[in-house]
This record gives sequence, structure tokens and C-alpha cells, in this order.
Amino acid sequence: KKMLQWAATHHRLMGTTQPLLSAVSASASASVSGSGGGVCGVVGVGAAATAFSSSASRGGAMMMMMGAHHPTRALHTTTHLRVSVARSTALVTAWPMHTILHHKRSYTAASSPSPSVKDSLVDEFGRGHNYLRISITERCNLRCQYCMPEEGVSLTPNDKLLTKDEIVRIARLFVKSGVDKIRFTGGEPTVRKDLEELLREVNDLRSLGLQTIAMTTNGIVLPRKLPALKAAGLDVLNISLDTLVPEKFEEVTRRKGFDKVMEGIKLAAAGGFKAVKVNCVVMREFNLDEIIDFVLLTEHLPIEVRFIELMPFDGNSWNDTKFVSYNEMIKKIKTHPRLASLHRTEDPGPNETAKTWAVPEFAGRVGFITSMSEHFCGSCNRLRITADGNLKVCLFGSSEVSLRDAMRSGYATDEELERIVNGAVKRKKAHHGDDTEEGLGCRCVPQLPTLTPLSTTSTTTRAPTRPSTTTPTTITKTSDATTAPPTPSNTLSHIDSSNNMPTMVDVSSKQPTHRTAVARAHVRLPDAVMRCLQQPGAGNNSSTIASEIASSKGPVFATAIIAGTMGVKQTSQLIPFCHPLPIEGCKIKTRVEGNIVIIECTVRVFHKTGV
Repeated sequence: KKMLQWAATHHRLMGTTQPLLSAVSASASASVSGSGGGVCGVVGVGAAATAFSSSASRGGAMMMMMGAHHPTRALHTTTHLRVSVARSTALVTAWPMHTILHHKRSYTAASSPSPSVKDSLVDEFGRGHNYLRISITERCNLRCQYCMPEEGVSLTPNDKLLTKDEIVRIARLFVKSGVDKIRFTGGEPTVRKDLEELLREVNDLRSLGLQTIAMTTNGIVLPRKLPALKAAGLDVLNISLDTLVPEKFEEVTRRKGFDKVMEGIKLAAAGGFKAVKVNCVVMREFNLDEIIDFVLLTEHLPIEVRFIELMPFDGNSWNDTKFVSYNEMIKKIKTHPRLASLHRTEDPGPNETAKTWAVPEFAGRVGFITSMSEHFCGSCNRLRITADGNLKVCLFGSSEVSLRDAMRSGYATDEELERIVNGAVKRKKAHHGDDTEEGLGCRCVPQLPTLTPLSTTSTTTRAPTRPSTTTPTTITKTSDATTAPPTPSNTLSHIDSSNNMPTMVDVSSKQPTHRTAVARAHVRLPDAVMRCLQQPGAGNNSSTIASEIASSKGPVFATAIIAGTMGVKQTSQLIPFCHPLPIEGCKIKTRVEGNIVIIECTVRVFHKTGV
């Protein structure tokens, strides 16, 4: 993992073309877990699959593999490339190189996905995602202590942020897939100049199934913008406010504006919105003594005050001395005589994050967001888009997939974007903080394939230590990805323990061994590409898959086999610390099953190999 972190940091300086990176990343996963033979096998199948994807969709597989013009165009068609490696439990996403120890666990979602949610938004734990949060700016007119450092944060250049049209396209894509609630966040969304126009265009998506348009704001500009926002389609409002004391407001936000926020809350409560919620992050020794006053706000205002447990983020100086749990807040509130009758109410739905409470005869109610003490990951239905266009499937996850780059490439149709989203959703973890499935914190550009382990067989034949007439011992090992992965060792063979630097393994004392590795790729193809692979059959509606297809650049399957073989022979050039390996044989086979082309690469080597 340390080697891959280093590579992810430096690959942009190396000038490596993206098609080769797919093979490099795949082989790196094998080198982490197994032998040089496995490396060769995965390089071969990765190169063949990449070449096949190129040829089948655009032609020119060989040009693709040699790093010619537009190396990422055809890879949009390779939406799910799965590679199996002997004894490998690594999952690799190929740009930047991103390794995750893959451990599938039994997990049951708290609720079944809504029937309106398409499979593309349902993860492997059965959670359907019908709620999309879109950050439309990184800028904010406050500097809240729990959110960012006083000096602010480094902002992304404007040309790297999503445009209004790109946001609307993403919103439309997700609504068509079953999202019925969209929330705009920031930064502070009201600082975006085209906010009202954006709201109007997203409001037009209600005919496709969108039901709710929400926004989270600090409320500073609400007194003057609220009517226009309501008219543009906004119907749910969350206003962040952590104190009812003006001096403390200025302390925590490092800005003035308390009176404006309070005015905005009262106007919103009387403005005919579906819901108005006040978000309060509770911090010990700052506002714990005010939660009773916050609850009393609900006596006459039809709002929901939501107390949020403090969560750790970079720059907010989180520590457990500031943390106040849900149970402690409840006990604190009930000490007030007028609030002793506070009781739990029926939660609005299975995906609701807040545990709701109310005081009889009060106009509003109280909610508690228990992200830390009682997480609600099992019923999570949320996806997030960052201001620069990256899809995050978990707030706490470091993995991101760039939809912006896919859209700006000029080749991603909505169907291809949907497949990119589906791949990210299917990799969502069971719950936040699950480090066993966490990545290296890299952002993944979706033009390149995703690789996950399948069942494999590896055969090793050890040569005699001296000339002998006896038959060498043959050892066959079979592994399957459905079995529990081995516990990873803390000792990495390619890292020098004395200085923590990468190094080549000394194999001088090893005995040569015969090794056979089999790698298998499943290339999942769009319907448009599959039609190119089909030929008319005997029946009116029947078709058969061609054993070979031609393109302007040559035969597709044959080219993929050639490219895969070339990749096998270049393994030691692609992998920095891989020894040159004498290849005894390389066999690449292809077959088609439904919308999947299966490419299998079998490599035999005889060398002092095997980590």
C-alpha cells in the first residue's frame, strides 16, 4: 500500500499514458499479494481488456496500447473490468492507482430500496439512494470553528468547478435513476450568483419524479433572498445556528450577523415551506448550556431544531472533550420543568437521519443527528456531489469519482455516466470508519476500469535444488474471492524496513520455480458496443456473437490478444521492482457471455520468483 501511495503521488510526473496505467495498477495489485507470474498474468489480461475495449468501441487497439492520441476515449465503454489474481485480495481502480483490501461481509440494510430507485443506485448491501446532496460552491461568508480554520481553505479554481448546466445535467441523471430529493449545500450556497436560475431549472425536473428541493444555509442573506428562492422552487430549508447569544455567534463564526439569521428563521417559518429546520452542532463548554433555549424556540415557531453530534473533519480541531452524545443531550433537556414531558415521536421514515422528539402543545419539534454515538449507516440513502464534480458515496469516505472529468471529455453519454455512478455506489462500504474497505484517499477518474477479485487457480512447481532425475514437486493452490481474505502482513517485501523506502527484493538465494498464473477479466459492455459484436442469425429476432469482428484498425479480438501478449512481455518494464521474468508461455482466450466479454490470460514462468 505504501508503494501504491507513492505511485499515486508521482504518476502525473512520470508521463505514463492511461492505458498503460491500467495494466500497471492491475499488476501492482498482484505484486502486493503474490508472485511475479501473477504480475505477468494481470498485466496481460489488463492490456488485452484495455485493447479490446478500445477496438470494440472506436477501433485502434494497438494505437491505444502504445499511448497514441486520446488514450481515454474508448475506455468509457469499459465500465466494469474485473480481474482475478492468484491469492490476491486487492481491489484496484486504475487512475490514480488506488488499492483497497476487499472484504465482503454480511450486512442487511435497515430498509428495502424504494421501487422507484433503479439498480444503478442500489449498493451491494441493498441500500437504495434517492437523496442527492450537491455542493454548488466552496465559498462561504462565515468561518465557523468546527468547519474550517480561521484563514479559510484553499479554493478550487473556478474553471474546475461545476457549471450550472453541468449541475442540472447531473441532477437530471440522478432523478431519472430514482432520486426524489436534492439538497444544495456549499460552502454557503447563497453566495453563488446563479442560484435562483439553477433552482428554477432543477425545479423543472419535478415532472421526472423530483419531489423535494432543499438547501442548507447559514441564513445570513435569507431576509433579502428568501422570497425569490421560494418562487424558484425551494421548499425545504435548513439553517445552521449554533448559539442564541450574539457574542458567542461572532466567536464561533468569526463574523457578525446573528440578527440577520434570526430574522431569516422567523421569515422562513412563516413563508409556507414544507419544512424549516435549524441545525445546531452541540459542543461542550460552548453551547451545551443553550440547548434548553433552543428547544424553547419550538414552542411558538413551527420549526424543527436539530442537535447534531460534533463530527471530526480536517481543520476543526475535533476532540472527545468537546463531544456531547445524544443521550446526554436528552437528559440535559429534561431537567427543565417545562420540558420534562419531551417524548420520542414516530420517525418520518426509515431513511430519516434524525431521531425526533417533541413537547406536547409546542408548535415545533426537536431532532437529534447521532452520527457518532448511534450511526445510521444501515439506512443511508444519500450520495454527494462536491463542488468540483466528484461523486462521494459516503461523507467520511476518501474515495471520489469525477463526473466532471467524464462530462468534459466529450464522450460520456448519460448511459455511460450512469454506469460510472453505479460502479461507485456498488463500492460503498457498510458504514463510515470501515477502514478494512477504505482506500488510499485518492480521487479516481472514471475513464479507466475498476478491478475486483474473482476465483482463481495458481500452480507452482518447484525445481530441484541440484540436478536430479526425480520429478519436481508440484504445488497447486486454489483461492476464491468469496472466502475470507488473509490478514495482511505489516511487513512489506518491497519496502526497506531500515529506512521505509521502496527497494527491489534480492532473489539470489531463492530456487527457481515453475509458476502458472491465470488472470481473468470481465469487460462489461454497453448495448451500443454489443450491437457491433452481433451478426444476424437464422431467426427473425435471433443473433449470434461473432468470433471476430473487423474495424478500420484491424480485427478486434486478435488485436486484444496481441496487445495482451505484448503487455506480458513488458511486465518488468511496467513494474518498477519486478525482476525480468523469462516467459515460458502465454495463452490469451476470449469468449462472450451476454453483455460481458471474458478475457483469460494464462502465463507460465520459470525463475527465482515469488514473494
